[in-house]
Amino acid sequence: MMRMRSSAGAVSAQAANAPAATGAQGEHAVGSRSGNAGAPHISLWRVLRAEARKFRHAAPLRLAIIMALPFPLMALVVRFHGEVSFSPWNYWYALLMPVTIALVTGCVANSDARMRNRSLLGLGVPLGQAWWAKALWCLALSALSNLVVLAIYVAAIAIGGGLSGAAVLTMACAAAATTITSAWMIPAGLFLTARAGLLAGIFLPLAVQLVGGFAWSAIPAPQLFPPSATAVIPTAFIPVLPSGEPLTADMVLGGALAADGMLTWAGIAVGAAAFVVLTALSAAWFAQSEEVR
Repeated sequence: MMRMRSSAGAVSAQAANAPAATGAQGEHAVGSRSGNAGAPHISLWRVLRAEARKFRHAAPLRLAIIMALPFPLMALVVRFHGEVSFSPWNYWYALLMPVTIALVTGCVANSDARMRNRSLLGLGVPLGQAWWAKALWCLALSALSNLVVLAIYVAAIAIGGGLSGAAVLTMACAAAATTITSAWMIPAGLFLTARAGLLAGIFLPLAVQLVGGFAWSAIPAPQLFPPSATAVIPTAFIPVLPSGEPLTADMVLGGALAADGMLTWAGIAVGAAAFVVLTALSAAWFAQSEEVR
């Protein structure tokens, strides 16, 4: 009888403790789903590597490389018949690069939306941190596209034996400037895709960038503000105007950029700040949004 009473007491104690344990497990599960409470601390670098592995053989990486080829290859072909033309580079960052960024960003964001964000929730890291990793991965793909353009132009100039360290540095600055000044499209595209769908995430930032890029002449001090800065700032590094004409065709803009280098670097800083601010705001929204759970 004593043994039976002891067993019954143990069962009662376990039953009494079960709701508390279940509640604790439930709180932990909720914290894991939210991506904030109870999530282990993992470095942003590791989350970024996980994001890169997820898309290692997917469409965004192929898009970033393939879309960057047409215009610089055109310049490479023309090089065999004369001087290196920088106009195709202008067509790249004014036309095809915004399309590339919009498509890559839309593909990256839509891949998680199709799976109802299970791949993000399964990471067990704060959702804001996962959002930053996604934005930085898209930025890396944009930089990869511009590096492809840079490499082809380096090869084109090297064919004629005119390659120098100064030329490589100048073109590298142009590639970095176009990457930074167009980076605002990435958090905007990620947010719009997560909030309003793939079409909105692709076409709205693309329309703003294209219209703003072509409206550079109508905006005072355009190099300070994206999206016009993407069309104007490269003029300070490569001898081609936003219109695609040689720099000598408009010495007013070219002379202003050459005379005031701080204005150019201020525009690059504004572009970097736009990316950071938009990513931080959209990451805060993503971390608290009930739509992603």
